[in-house]
Amino acid sequence: MFDIRKRLYFLPPALLTVLLQHTVHESIHYLVALLLGEGVREFRFLTNGWLTSQVIYATPVAERVGAHWLVIAWTPAVLTTIIGYALYATRHRWLTSIPLLNTGLWFATVYFLVVDPLYFAVLSPFFGGGDVAAAAAVGWPRWPVHLLAGLVLLFNLRLVHRLRQESKAQPGRYLPARQATDR
Repeated sequence: MFDIRKRLYFLPPALLTVLLQHTVHESIHYLVALLLGEGVREFRFLTNGWLTSQVIYATPVAERVGAHWLVIAWTPAVLTTIIGYALYATRHRWLTSIPLLNTGLWFATVYFLVVDPLYFAVLSPFFGGGDVAAAAAVGWPRWPVHLLAGLVLLFNLRLVHRLRQESKAQPGRYLPARQATDR
C-alpha cells in the first residue's frame, strides 16, 4: 500500500542532494574558468529553466576556441561522477546508525553517479548541447562524447542497481524503525 509519509521521508535528502550536486558542479565550472583566465559574467543558481544552475562566461559561445574550453566544460562532470564513485566505493564505511543520514548519502551516491553521464549521453541534445557542445571548440564531433557518456551511464546504472539491492536487504539502515518494519 502506498504510504505518503514514507515517500515524504525521502524528499528532504533527495532535494538536498540535488542542490549539493548542482552547487558543486557549477562551482567547479566557475573555479576552472577563473583558473584558466576566462571571465565569468554571472553565476545563476537554480534559475536556468528546469531549476538548474548555469555559469555565464564573458566569451560568447561562437568565439570559444581551444582545448581549455573542454576543461572548463567537462571537468565538473568528471569530478562529480568521481565523487559518486568515491561514495559508492566507501558505502560500507559511511553507513551510520542514523537512517536519514544514510538515506541522504544513498541519494547522493546515486545522483552523483547518474546525473552528468545521463546529461552528456542523452539529454544534452534536447537542452542546446550545453557542456557537450564544447567539443566544437576543438573541432571534434559530439557523437563520441555521447557514446562514451552512454557507456559510463550504463556502468553506473549497474552500480546503482547493486546499491539498491543492498539497501533493500537492510531497510533498517535507511528507514526509521517503524517504517523499516512496515515493509
